[in-house]
Amino acid sequence: MDPNSQKGFIQHHFRGLLGKSKSGAGFTLIEAIVATAVFAIVVSSIIGVYLSTFQLDRKTRAQRAVSDNARFIMEFLGKEVRNGTIDYTGANSCVNSDTVLCVVNQALEPEKFSYDGTANLVLTKSPNFSNLNSGGIKITAIHFFVSPAGDPYTAAKTYNEQPYVTVALTLSSNYGNKTGETATLNLESTYVTRSYPSRE
Repeated sequence: MDPNSQKGFIQHHFRGLLGKSKSGAGFTLIEAIVATAVFAIVVSSIIGVYLSTFQLDRKTRAQRAVSDNARFIMEFLGKEVRNGTIDYTGANSCVNSDTVLCVVNQALEPEKFSYDGTANLVLTKSPNFSNLNSGGIKITAIHFFVSPAGDPYTAAKTYNEQPYVTVALTLSSNYGNKTGETATLNLESTYVTRSYPSRE
């Protein structure tokens, strides 16, 4: 091949390479739209997984908080009733009812457990009072069923029965503003006093 032919051959192929490079230098409109769509799908999937995980975490924390509060309240009520006595005397303006339980604890201190009608179970040990549930937990319902209905500790023996109380409790927790993040727990337990005088 002579020099002129060789030069022409190189120039021809070099121009071809330049033409190909120029034509493939950018994306077409269709390619840009497809890339944007794929990116949007990937981002949406990642955000969806993140939101689901976040909601599951809040739900789990709500359930744990409700369980912890319920266990504390029921164990505390059980301890005070078992080790003390149910108070039928009406002393200190405390009368047993559907939402009020009167107890004399092991230290012979009168205690009043009452539902405030909104969200709290209140322990009153005059002159002090405190909520048994934490701030993030609501008591949505509580019922005390005391038996017998009258004082079994009197000499008349009108109510000759071992005193006990059944507690029905409903708690709820909401760490977010959505229903799916709310946890609710219903419990019921019966506690019998150990102290009961001889009826002979």
